[in-house]
Amino acid sequence: MVFGCNGADYYNLGIYQARQGNQEKAIEYFTKAIEVNPKDADAYYNRAYAQHLLGGKEKQTISDYSKSLELNPNDNEAHMNRGLIYMKMGNNEKAISDYKESIRINPNYSIVYGNLGNAYKLKLDNEKACENWKKSLELGNENVRPRIKMNCE
Repeated sequence: MVFGCNGADYYNLGIYQARQGNQEKAIEYFTKAIEVNPKDADAYYNRAYAQHLLGGKEKQTISDYSKSLELNPNDNEAHMNRGLIYMKMGNNEKAISDYKESIRINPNYSIVYGNLGNAYKLKLDNEKACENWKKSLELGNENVRPRIKMNCE
């Protein structure tokens, strides 16, 4: 614990540690920031993101993304990232729901269309997968080109 720190100080220390690649330490600081200010959506989001990078704590990561979204429901990144965790856990329906909400908030976010396409592919819905991959490519995400070539042409 750093004495004399307020929630913003802990949050900034967490950001610094995350940027240095020290996700475990970042999580400690984001946790302190949340203890000081339990309504800090960004602290929940960043703790979830650090946990997401480390892997292995999917339920806690989902919980933190959900709390972040409770406090800031229009965070399209939090919806997309929670969708990624749901997909990893095999819950494609919840992933699709989060991806669609991310798109509703920011309809020009190319990466989320790619992720939505991936979720549909896992559901064996090739038509919707291709539709979303093509939209992702149209918006500038070149990473989906091989998927389109393999599955849609």
